[in-house]
Amino acid sequence: MFTRRTKIVCTIGPSCNSAEAIDALIDEGMDVARLNFSHGTHEDHQRAVDAIREASRRHKKAVTILGDLCGPKIRAGRLGGSRVVVAGDALTLMAGDEAPPGVVPVRYATLATDLRVGDAVHADDGRIRLRVTSIDGPRLNVVVEEGGTLRDAVGIHLPSGNLQLDALTDKDRLDLEFGLAAGIDYVAVSFVRSPDDVRRVREFCEAKGRVVPVCSKIETPQAIDHLEAIVDVSDAVMVARGDLGVEFPPEQVPVLQHRVLVCAAQRRRPAIVATEMLHSMVTSTRPTRAEASDVANAIFDGADATMLSGETASGAHPKLAVSMMARIISAAESSPYWQPEPPPAHARPMPFPEATARMAVMAANDLDARLIAVFTQGGDTARLISKERPKVPIVAFSPSEAVRRRLGLLWGVTPRVMEPLKDTDEMVESVQAHLRSSGMVTPGDRIVVVFGAPISVRGSTNSVRVHQVGP
Repeated sequence: MFTRRTKIVCTIGPSCNSAEAIDALIDEGMDVARLNFSHGTHEDHQRAVDAIREASRRHKKAVTILGDLCGPKIRAGRLGGSRVVVAGDALTLMAGDEAPPGVVPVRYATLATDLRVGDAVHADDGRIRLRVTSIDGPRLNVVVEEGGTLRDAVGIHLPSGNLQLDALTDKDRLDLEFGLAAGIDYVAVSFVRSPDDVRRVREFCEAKGRVVPVCSKIETPQAIDHLEAIVDVSDAVMVARGDLGVEFPPEQVPVLQHRVLVCAAQRRRPAIVATEMLHSMVTSTRPTRAEASDVANAIFDGADATMLSGETASGAHPKLAVSMMARIISAAESSPYWQPEPPPAHARPMPFPEATARMAVMAANDLDARLIAVFTQGGDTARLISKERPKVPIVAFSPSEAVRRRLGLLWGVTPRVMEPLKDTDEMVESVQAHLRSSGMVTPGDRIVVVFGAPISVRGSTNSVRVHQVGP
């Protein structure tokens, strides 16, 4: 029984923000729907949430919703039209939404005091590179090193080490408050620089009365410097290669990606690889060979999920992009070169939940089991088994709809509903009946069941039971 293990994250936008389009994305393999709060209105996002939830019910599939905060994104002000710049041009930048003729406004109040002569300034996702040559009061004089087209509100990237910005901006607070009320399942935090940034988001959620798992986007030098500490306090991480590729030379990005994935595996956290994975499919019906290899190599490298951004949000072929992503993942995972490795064991004595997860996977391997069935109250047991990278599928049963939706991000995990039970034998019989009726097992198959004793108590996972499916 082959099932795709690596999950697919799709960004929702104008190209797919309809009930029919979202249905199509789920049909092709979408597991996680990303709402990018950098674009669109709350009304747009609420329509998307409603459509995703309705489609999820129709498909009987728990689709995860990830709300992605904008973070301290800096943009150009109003230029009055586009402006082409070429290498060697001299420009002047100035803080504000508007500026005198010939000056490029930048929406960052302390522009002239935070930058230094010699600093690099990037625009349009790094396509344009400027270098500060002098500072004259509130004006920054720069020379163009790589040209392109400047336009209204184009993204401006300043050296992150100098910036006086809060990782949770006023806009983020409004967006997060909306997202919590709308029922997002995870929140992604942009431009994380320290563990305190993650804690601040949790405190905000607690104050609003609804705590959701936090996914830290790794995209700044400070995040790399504090990587282990950030992953420790996060529920998931994202390798956000767009801004990471602006902050670092391109040749370093694959190495940093691998470092983040290894760190996430060691700490049993799911990791998403994002940005430009199938970028040519924004306009084309097929990816480049290099893009297909990029996705496959992320799978070989241990990614829990891969993400589509503009390909689904604003591209011409969102359905084809998801289908292609699923096909590449399936080809990689069914190849003889895909050998997922479990993370290194914790220092002894190992905590009960981690030890139980490891024993369950060992038992499944030794018994040639058909699958692992896990009862989980909060999702942690399924996450731990997922990170052990078993060779067989994981079916996670939970009575909580919110927990089942969070499980949609976890590698190899299929969420299923089951009401709380008090008796172990009754639990195993209910599992067997569900798996047989859904065609996941047949008589004679062996399964491994993981649960906590006492049953239905969160954090009590300590039991592994092997079972042979009866006639």
